[in-house]
Amino acid sequence: MSPTSRAAVTINDELAGLVADDHGLIELLRREGIYDAEHCLDDPQWIEWRGGRPHRYRAA
Repeated sequence: MSPTSRAAVTINDELAGLVADDHGLIELLRREGIYDAEHCLDDPQWIEWRGGRPHRYRAA
């Protein structure tokens, strides 16, 4: 992965931010009020991975 690769994260169809890894995604979700975010990453009711495999981040 390129150090500049980021994946776009949308919440309720609005851009919430760009992340480069799971840690960044967890931090973004916590800022959005999801405090148990690390337990949501593999739950399809919380996270829908689009455009690639889960936990793979590519340029947005």
